[in-house]
Amino acid sequence: MALMDKIEDTCARFRAGEAEISRTFYSKPRPLEQHVLALRIQVAREVRNLREISLGELTEMVDRTDHGLPREDLVHELAEHYFEIRHYATLAYLLEGISGERVDWKELNVQRDTAEWTQYGRKERDCRAKWAKISPLHESAGSFNSGGAGSVAFGVIGLKGGDYEELLAEVGKIILHDEMAHGDVLGNRHPLYNLVKTDEDENKALEVIREYSTIRVHGRNYQYGNPLPKERIEAIAWGGIEPLDREALKMAYTGAMDEVEWFERYHAASKPLYSTTIKR
Repeated sequence: MALMDKIEDTCARFRAGEAEISRTFYSKPRPLEQHVLALRIQVAREVRNLREISLGELTEMVDRTDHGLPREDLVHELAEHYFEIRHYATLAYLLEGISGERVDWKELNVQRDTAEWTQYGRKERDCRAKWAKISPLHESAGSFNSGGAGSVAFGVIGLKGGDYEELLAEVGKIILHDEMAHGDVLGNRHPLYNLVKTDEDENKALEVIREYSTIRVHGRNYQYGNPLPKERIEAIAWGGIEPLDREALKMAYTGAMDEVEWFERYHAASKPLYSTTIKR
C-alpha cells in the first residue's frame, strides 16, 4: 500500500461517520431545541473568518502582496473567506428562521471559548495546539482532516420537507462544494504529503488523525443530540464503516445554487420556516 493510502482511507471512514450522524438526525422529527443547538454549534464554528477579517489579517495580506507575498496566496485566501462567510451567512439565517432569535457573530465568538456547547470545538483546538509544539509532522496531521471535507453537509443533501429542510439541503450542497474546492486548491500541496516519507511517519500521522477525528465524530454526535448510540460511534472510530470517497462527495453537490438565489428563497419564505423535521 502506498504512503498516505491508510491516511486517506481513515479520513474517508470518519467522513462517512459524520455524514451518518447528520443523516440520522434528520431522518425523523425532533424537538426544536435540538435543531437550534445543532445550528448554533455549526454557526459558531463558522465565525473564524469573520474574526480574522475583523482583526485585520486580510488587510495585512493585501499590504504584503507584491512585497513578498505571492499573488496567488492572496487569491486563495480571499476564496477561503468567501466560501466560509457564505456558510456563516446561510446557516445563521436558518438559525434565525427556525428560532426567531437574533444571531450576532461577535457574541458567538465569545461563547465559543466558554459555553458548554462548544466543549468539543475547544478540545479540537487544544489538540491541534498540542501537536503544533511537537513537530511539523504532528501539526500537519492535526489539520489534515480539520474540515471533515463537508461530510456533515453531505448528510443533509437531498433532504425533503418544508422550507427549512429544502433550504438546508441546498446549504449542504453549497458547503460541500466549497469544502471540496478547498481540497482541490490545496490538493497534494498540504504539508502532510511532503512530510510523510516513511511507514513510521505515516503511522505517527495516523495516530494524530485518529485522535483528532475521534474527537470530531463524538462532537458531531453531541451537536445533533446523540442520534447514534455510543457503540456505533465507537465502531466508526475504529473504522467499522464504508469509506466516503471524494468522487461521491463531488457528485453530491451537482446543481448547487449560488448564494444569491438561496438568499432570495430564504427571504421569500414565511417565518418561522415551515418544517417537517421540527417538533414545536
